[in-house]
Amino acid sequence: MQLLVAVVALLCCGGGVLVTPVHGTEGPSPLELIRVDKVEVVRDFGNSSISVQASPATFKHGDNITVSWSGVSKPSLNDWIGAYLQHDDVKNTAPIKFQFAAFSKDYLKTGSGSFVFRLMNMRDDYVFVFFRDGLEKPKAATASNPVKVENANEPLQGRVSLTNDTTSMKVSWTTRNSTSPVVRWGFSSGEYTHTAHAHSYTYTTKDMCGPPAVTVGFRSPGLFHSAIITNLSPGQRVYYIFGDDKHGFSKEHSFRHAPAPGAAVNAIAFGDLGQHVLDHSLQQTDMAPSRNTTDGIEAEIADKHLLMHIGDISYARGYVSQWEQFHDQIEPIATSLPYMTAIGNHERDWPGTGARTTGNTDSGGECGVAYELRFPMPTESRDEPWYAFDFGVLHVIMISTEQDFKQGSKQHDYIMRDLKSIDRTKTPWVIFAGHRPFYIDSTNWEPHGGDQTVAEDMRKTYEDVLFDNKVDLIFGAHHHSYQRTCHVYQNKCVNTTTADGYRGPVTVDIGMAGAGNSQNIQNPQPEIFKFVDDSHHGFTRIMANMTHFHMQYVRGDDRKVHDEFVLVK
Repeated sequence: MQLLVAVVALLCCGGGVLVTPVHGTEGPSPLELIRVDKVEVVRDFGNSSISVQASPATFKHGDNITVSWSGVSKPSLNDWIGAYLQHDDVKNTAPIKFQFAAFSKDYLKTGSGSFVFRLMNMRDDYVFVFFRDGLEKPKAATASNPVKVENANEPLQGRVSLTNDTTSMKVSWTTRNSTSPVVRWGFSSGEYTHTAHAHSYTYTTKDMCGPPAVTVGFRSPGLFHSAIITNLSPGQRVYYIFGDDKHGFSKEHSFRHAPAPGAAVNAIAFGDLGQHVLDHSLQQTDMAPSRNTTDGIEAEIADKHLLMHIGDISYARGYVSQWEQFHDQIEPIATSLPYMTAIGNHERDWPGTGARTTGNTDSGGECGVAYELRFPMPTESRDEPWYAFDFGVLHVIMISTEQDFKQGSKQHDYIMRDLKSIDRTKTPWVIFAGHRPFYIDSTNWEPHGGDQTVAEDMRKTYEDVLFDNKVDLIFGAHHHSYQRTCHVYQNKCVNTTTADGYRGPVTVDIGMAGAGNSQNIQNPQPEIFKFVDDSHHGFTRIMANMTHFHMQYVRGDDRKVHDEFVLVK
């Protein structure tokens, strides 16, 4: 009875909202199937005396907790157990993750079972609620004992990024609250001789645009902090910790500062990553190949300088819990390399918010807010997520394919100014990158947001400009495949060169990092495509110096190179 009272104490009046799938071609994700607005709290469901126990009773970030239950009469395939924060209202909030009770062996015979949940520190204690009657009309029967977090203010979700100052690096992280957040840093491990003070910020439902971001998917995202480490020299190794004196600091991380103009660069690039949980639970979106990708990158991070993630970042789509999972997965990488991102449809698109694709709900109501605050890039203004940066021999232009990019737009003006400012004696290689592809082998000609429709719009606006400015590479993603073209201009391979050897850009689509493969490939394959893989996942490596640009496609399942090319100046 005490446990049942605990369940009731978690609940209050109100209802949730069931959201529809984000694409007509995609089915609903597991959390979207739960009718939060239909949740009922029941006493003694089916004359059972259901008991739920979670052990151990305390946890640290990343710990496994065993949840056991017994006393279930007439056990059913529709019974399930959900992980919640202790202060969640289960009638207004979707679980963080869940699993069906029948996942436990012999549950349907015995009415007893167990499941191991891996817990993230979301700045509150956890409780596990046992439901009956499935996902359409879920009935909360009882709850476990609370599992208490050891340090709700543990500094987590570290990530570093470039700023507009080539001598600086930004460090960002998340806590529950803090009065004096800082980064302590130095040039030797364990010796933090400098301090950088952070500014703090967050977002609420009032900042976003629609469900589930403002309803069943929302929990406090915590307090974000960003501090800038200044006066760095090219290639300098920095050791750092972040946090505050009252609640403690993170473990030590390190990064290597950006190389000097004209210096060689080793980089990683991909798009459409998502995340994969390690406990076999069900969540908003689970993309198992993403774990191969991040594990593969982490294994070779020592000689890398930069990472570029070209849109569709976490696939949170309105669920704060999924951002938490994503940050946990990328933290070993994002604390070691500047993690530079472009905005994608699953971060930005929402009706009536200035998105190019009217009617598209792919962001789950976040409309770019969560993305921009979690990944503060060196942009000029809020909701203008386009920017450019120099990095060794590279000049990279990151655009937003989700907002107006045509002539006369703010974004177009910015791109034109930037192209004129490039110093090719310092950055001979120019990359033009945006989430949706510029050229793509795809059968999707949907009038609003189709692969080919958007690609055609971009080429009408930028193809001549990029050719005239001798842009070397165009990166895209969105289509969940790896694709590489020849040197291409006006939909044809360019076999002749200009006086200085320029033949036009090579387009590389790198949306194969984790999301389910897109296999709507044209038959026959257009001649401009020299390599297409729509069946595997992975990432790309870039090795560039003043005269050579070498790019490799590495599959995540075997970590072998399956395509590569070299450009020479």
